[in-house]
Amino acid sequence: MTTKNKLYLLLTALLFGAISCKEIKKEKIEETELSKEVLPKEGNIFSTLISKSGTIVFQEYYNGKTEDSLCDVQSLTKGIMSILIGIAIDKEYIKNVDEPIAQYFPNEFKNVTAKKKNLITIRHILNQTSGLSWKGYLEHEKWLNSKDPISFVLDKDLEYEPGKNYNYNSGATHLLSVIISKTTGKTALEFGNKVLFHPLDINLINWQKRNKGYYDGSGLGLKMKPIDLIKIGQLLEKNGIWNGEQIISKKWIQKLFDENEKSKTKWGLRNSKHGFCWYHSEFRGNKVDYGMGYGGQFIIMIPDMELIIVTTHNHDTPNGIEQQMKFLNEKLPKLIEKYGN
Repeated sequence: MTTKNKLYLLLTALLFGAISCKEIKKEKIEETELSKEVLPKEGNIFSTLISKSGTIVFQEYYNGKTEDSLCDVQSLTKGIMSILIGIAIDKEYIKNVDEPIAQYFPNEFKNVTAKKKNLITIRHILNQTSGLSWKGYLEHEKWLNSKDPISFVLDKDLEYEPGKNYNYNSGATHLLSVIISKTTGKTALEFGNKVLFHPLDINLINWQKRNKGYYDGSGLGLKMKPIDLIKIGQLLEKNGIWNGEQIISKKWIQKLFDENEKSKTKWGLRNSKHGFCWYHSEFRGNKVDYGMGYGGQFIIMIPDMELIIVTTHNHDTPNGIEQQMKFLNEKLPKLIEKYGN
């Protein structure tokens, strides 16, 4: 090759390299503008990730967080527990969701006077229709500090016949972790690692145990990386298949988002329903399935758009409800407008 040709190729490479760098920089400027307008760094936001058609198209972290930061997912934990219950049923550790929970807690049910408590099933726990008394956030501190969080829940009065009324009960969903341990012979973390987390290359989580030694199922002790929450959303979007392997049965995923299993709730997007620890609503005519944790922890899936949005926020605030509603009402529409087409 002549010196002249070498010089020509070098100049051509430099020219096209400069164009490519410029295009990448331009895209980055656009994303930065989106962050400033929609997701400003001030406030309590920690992360936002967006997957479109299976590809992550936006990923940004705020207020000192990085891609390796573990974020407290709050009640997204319940959605994880529901997935693990489904896998336990798929693998025949649990017969079905209509099994009474009394068989798993013989000591706690031994002296039950309200006989209808014996009618509480796994389905009722998943759907927040156990009928057990629970006064919302007022119960949390007492429950966390109780020596026996299982008995704390099961000793509560039965306010309604199981299956009749919806009442959000975080203490009751902790029982799902106990049931997984008693049926599989593994802790919820060990079982989760084997059948869910490790197959999705989720290798770093922090999960607290409650008194009596069971991992928290209430939504007050699980930390995960936001990128791993995107994986959970993608798994559900792909009908439970990951790298060619069926991690969760399609039948169970359909159950998670079956409107017939859901009750109207005041939480979340307008006209939301909640059941099997996941929410369902519509946004501008599009079906929306989502998990939600206090303070603005979200896995939001819009199947018709092949769109998944994950965001985490600082939950350590008395304004957590307002914070999560502000995201849903003000920021989510702008993100959908940009990435939903």
